[in-house]
Amino acid sequence: MIDIREKAQGDMTIVELAGKLDASTTPSVQEHLLKMIQEGKKYLVLDFGGVTYLASSGLRMLLLVVRQVNKLEGGLVLCRLTGTMRDTLEVTGFLPYFIVVPTPEEAVRKLAP
Repeated sequence: MIDIREKAQGDMTIVELAGKLDASTTPSVQEHLLKMIQEGKKYLVLDFGGVTYLASSGLRMLLLVVRQVNKLEGGLVLCRLTGTMRDTLEVTGFLPYFIVVPTPEEAVRKLAP
């Protein structure tokens, strides 16, 4: 199970995730995020502070979401990744596709116009 919480901050939305992001939970997170984007929320901060596991399905979902946001000329920033999650993004070659910062506050500053 994964918990998804949204917090609006101006034109940005902070999405707090908590739980495991694996094959069973990724589809619901993907559906939630794509719906947000379709509703016009194109500046997203994904807060991984509560995520305890990131599977390959979660990585694929992140690529899909960043591509959708980029099509709309929006922005996506990842924050509070564990060292293992960041290493996984780096080893898979996915890290260059994302802006990764330590805190939600810094993520908001990165997205600010």
